[in-house]
Amino acid sequence: MNTVGGRLVLMLLLIHAVLMPALFVALAAVIDRNIMDAFVDDARIHGRIIGDNIESALVSGDGAAAEHMLDSAILGGHSVYAAIQRKDELVTSTMMSADEAAQFKEDFGFGENDDDTYYFSVPVGQNEEFAILRLGFDELPTQENLAAVRRTIVLILIFYTVLALVATGYLTSRIVRPLRWLRRASHAISAGEVDKGLKAESELIEIRELSNDLETMRGKLVGMNARLQQEIAEREQAEEDRRTLERQVRHAQRLESLGTLAGGVAHEFNNVLQPILLYTDLARDELPDGSDAAANLTRVMSLAKRAKALSNQILTFGRFDPEAEMDETNLASVVEEALEMIRALLPATVDLRSEISNDVGAVRCDPAQMKQLLVNLCNNAHRALAGGEGHIEVSLKEVIVPAAFASRYPRLREGEYAVLQVVDTGCGMDKQIQERVFEPFFTTQEIGEGTGLGLSVVHGIVMRHDGEIILQSEPGRGSQFRIYLPLASEEMGQLS
Repeated sequence: MNTVGGRLVLMLLLIHAVLMPALFVALAAVIDRNIMDAFVDDARIHGRIIGDNIESALVSGDGAAAEHMLDSAILGGHSVYAAIQRKDELVTSTMMSADEAAQFKEDFGFGENDDDTYYFSVPVGQNEEFAILRLGFDELPTQENLAAVRRTIVLILIFYTVLALVATGYLTSRIVRPLRWLRRASHAISAGEVDKGLKAESELIEIRELSNDLETMRGKLVGMNARLQQEIAEREQAEEDRRTLERQVRHAQRLESLGTLAGGVAHEFNNVLQPILLYTDLARDELPDGSDAAANLTRVMSLAKRAKALSNQILTFGRFDPEAEMDETNLASVVEEALEMIRALLPATVDLRSEISNDVGAVRCDPAQMKQLLVNLCNNAHRALAGGEGHIEVSLKEVIVPAAFASRYPRLREGEYAVLQVVDTGCGMDKQIQERVFEPFFTTQEIGEGTGLGLSVVHGIVMRHDGEIILQSEPGRGSQFRIYLPLASEEMGQLS
C-alpha cells in the first residue's frame, strides 16, 4: 500500500466501499418500494374485483354463488386466503382448513407480521347484506423477485467496480513505469554502480523534472549513504541498549521494592509466629501425652513451623536473612555437594549433567544459600520438563566480563566473575512470564503445586551476593539461568 498504484487502487476501493453500499441501498429501496407497491395495488385491484362480484351475488340473494366465488379466488391463483365475515358468521373457502382460517391478520403494508401473506379486508354488500371480504395474497413470489433484483444490482455493481479497477490499473501503470525505472536505477547506484544514469523517459513533466533533480543530486549522495547507514545503525544500537538497560533497572527496582515490602511483612510475621510457637509448646507440655488436645497442639506446632519456613524464604528474597554468613568459599565444592543431593531427589527419567571447573576463584558467599539457590533452580527446571523427561545441565566456570557486556546490565561491572549456569530442555517461558518470574508468589503451576517463592528466593540470594541473574528462554525451547557472582579478589579490588 506504500506504492502509487497501491494508493490509487486503495483510494478507489475506499470510494467504492463508501458509495457502493449507499448506492445499493438507494437502488434496492426504490426498486423494492415500486415492486411492493405494485404488489399491493395489484392485490387491492383483484380484491376489489372479487368484492364487486361477491357483492352482486349477495345483493341478488345468491349466497351459494358468493361462497363459490371464494373458491374461485383461490383456484384462480390470485389469492391464498378467502373468507366472508357476515355479522358473527365467518364463511371460508372450502379450499382452506380451519387452522388457515384463523391465521388472518390485517396488514397495512407489504411484509407485516412476518407471515409471508398479505391480508386485507374489503367491505361488500349493503344494509342487511353488508359483509366484509377477507383476502390473503402470497408474498413469497414477490420476495423472491426482490431477492433476484438485489442480486442483479450486486452483480452490476461488482462488474462496474472490476471495470473501474482495471481502468485504474492501466492508468497507474502508465504513471509508475518511469518511477519503477528510477527505483531500479537508484538501487543499482546504491549497490556501487555510480555511473548509472537517472534519466527517465516520461510524458509527465513532474517525473522528468524529478529525474533531472535526482541526476543532479546523484554525485553528492554517492558515498554519503554508507556513512549515514553506519551512523544510523550505531545510534539505533545505542538506543536499543539504553532502552534495555532502563527496562532492567525498572525491573530491578520493582523487585527491590517488593523485596523490601515482603521482608518487612515476613519480619513482623515472624514476631507473631514466635509467641505462637512458644505458647503452643508450653501448652502441649502441660497436657498428657496421647490426649486429643496434645495431638491438636502438635499439629498447630507443625503448621506454625511451616509458616516460619515460608517466612524465612520471604526474608531471603527480601535480603533480610540475619543468619546468612558471608565468607570466601570455593564455589566448585559447594556446587558438587548440592548436585549430589539434587541427583538423589530427581527421578531417573531426568538426566542431570554437570560441567564444573575447579579453577574458579573464591567467591564471598554463604554456602548454605548457594546450595539453596542451586536446588531451587534445578527444582524449577524439573517442573518445566514436559512429562518429567529431559535433561538439566549445570555448569560453573570463570569468565572475564568486558565493559561492553557489563554496560547492558545494571549490576555488572567489568572484571572477573564466577558464572553458575542451569539449562533445561523444558517448556520455556514467553516474555510476559519472564517479566514476572522473580516476583514472590508468582507461579505458573496449578494451585497447591508450588508456592511461587523458589525463583524469588534465588533472586534475593543473588542480589545479596552483589551478583546478577540473566534469564534467556523461549516457549518450547527450554530456559537458561546464568548467575554472575563477583570473585572475592574483584570485591577487594573494588573496596580498595
